[in-house]
Amino acid sequence: MTINCAHRGDPTHAPEATIAAFKLAVEIGAEMTELDVHLCADNELIVMHDPTVDRCTDGTGAIAEMTLAQIKDLDAGIKFSQEFRGERVPTFAEAAAALPAPMWLNIHLKTVDPSGASEFEKRFMDAFAEAGLKGRAHIVHDFLESLDRVRTIDPEVPCCWLPMCEDGFEYIRRSKMAGFDILQPGRGMMSAEFCQAVHEAGMTANVFYANTEEDMRQYIAWGIDGILSDDPALGRRPAFRPREGPRRQVEADPGSGTGWPVADPARAI
Repeated sequence: MTINCAHRGDPTHAPEATIAAFKLAVEIGAEMTELDVHLCADNELIVMHDPTVDRCTDGTGAIAEMTLAQIKDLDAGIKFSQEFRGERVPTFAEAAAALPAPMWLNIHLKTVDPSGASEFEKRFMDAFAEAGLKGRAHIVHDFLESLDRVRTIDPEVPCCWLPMCEDGFEYIRRSKMAGFDILQPGRGMMSAEFCQAVHEAGMTANVFYANTEEDMRQYIAWGIDGILSDDPALGRRPAFRPREGPRRQVEADPGSGTGWPVADPARAI
């Protein structure tokens, strides 16, 4: 079975990356939810994809230059629809609480701090531990330096480096050399040969993204382990549950904090 990953919750039916969207992901039965984490001006962790609040709220400004109180004053639902007026930008702790076990979290760290002066990774890992997420989450970043700091704090937390290259086989090679066994390839990397190479390397991968039935069917046939989607309800349709082609499923080991969520055949794509 292929893991159904709700990208920013369920942004098709609720404002993205809000508690409402995350609760819908749970209700739909997604096995995994992706969310993005930023550090704001007073060192609080908030969940939003963009570096500014402009697109998703009724305010403007860079997250890094705003306090949590300023961000919490904003309406994160009104631009989606009147139904969600008053929805607020969640903190990381609030988002984690809205996504209880057995939900697996795909956590994309968005703050970029090459020097490490902000101690973003330490602040995040403290919150990660406090939320009790070890054993049911992996950490994603675009920059190896940030992931190295995460692994220094806790070597057992699984990490995923987002590709800085366009060649899928080079992505496998470079991730393997860096010690990562989880991949998040882009659509352009996808093929049956790529999925086979991932599994032959002893790795797992979930693709970003598929928002149509046609794409989901193709990626499942090729043998992908997980699919990020802006419409995770698509993955609930019975037609997607059988999977043909090469498959590999790594069982999560809560004791070690490594691995991958096991798809429930009654819930997975």
